[in-house]
Amino acid sequence: MGETPTGKTNGHDIPAARKEAEIMDVTRHKHNMLPVWFFIGVILVIYGILIFATGIFEYNDLPDTVLAELHAPIWWGILLSVVGAIFVQKHYPHKR
Repeated sequence: MGETPTGKTNGHDIPAARKEAEIMDVTRHKHNMLPVWFFIGVILVIYGILIFATGIFEYNDLPDTVLAELHAPIWWGILLSVVGAIFVQKHYPHKR
């Protein structure tokens, strides 16, 4: 009923045909989603920088204890930043 003698549709059943084509479409589509590990890496880098900055700011104000002499905030800040940078680099969304 929707086809004319030339084989073209008259426009009445185009939405139904489009819906049927979408249902039957089995081709793989590329999703432009960012991996969650990328965001975790960004958060780790931010936290690492903040903890490192806090450790630098408090460098001379720490009490005289063995733990304070290790300057844990500085080392943890560096460690978090490096691990976060690895996550960001590994899971950075590249165009393919």
